[in-house]
Amino acid sequence: MQDIDVRLRAKGIRQEDFRAICAILLSRGLLTRADGGDALRLYDVAARCEAEISEYLSYAFPVVLTNATRPPHFRLVPSRHGTVGLPDPEDDLEARREIRPAVFQALAVALLGLRMLYDDQLLEKRVDSAGRITVKLTDFVLFLNTTFGFGLPATTTDRRALFMKLKKHGAIDIRIDELGDEDAVIVIRPEILTLVLDQNIRNAQATFEQSRKPAGHVEPQPIASATIIPLERS
Repeated sequence: MQDIDVRLRAKGIRQEDFRAICAILLSRGLLTRADGGDALRLYDVAARCEAEISEYLSYAFPVVLTNATRPPHFRLVPSRHGTVGLPDPEDDLEARREIRPAVFQALAVALLGLRMLYDDQLLEKRVDSAGRITVKLTDFVLFLNTTFGFGLPATTTDRRALFMKLKKHGAIDIRIDELGDEDAVIVIRPEILTLVLDQNIRNAQATFEQSRKPAGHVEPQPIASATIIPLERS
């Protein structure tokens, strides 16, 4: 640890900035340049001492620091998962204190839905210059219902807790006080690409497809001696 302090001084990094960066990453799991203000300044500082931040945090906690360039942001994830992806409620001790257990499932489904909506809109090039996508809250709720058969939490308190957690993870921007407004909108941030990975989407789709199959359904087995017949003839 003394070596890290020496390296920080050699790079002209103030201890107060280093501590602030680590505190943000540990409390929020995300430091993104897009937030502007002090976050922008601290991101630029973090970019100069990424190795020291990673070494310090991984020594003190079971975490891995990841660095994405589009958009520029750092994300902290549990190291035992091996890869970045959806936050595991069992590992998120802060979430246990902040929100009721009933919201955990809603958080995972909401993150999957947001990533799928983001991908759809991205294909249609409905993004702004910062890579963000805007959807109506009512459209998001309808998407969750039709895709997953899942709605938002029943109580206002749980709904607020859910969207506050989504904001904290850097998945969305939304005015929490406007959740009851039918014209409320959600801004899906491009940082969701490092929060919900392609593998998360594939796993979720496979799970839902399996759950829709009737009981006793058996997948047909391929015939071992089958021959592939080319469609094109010379």
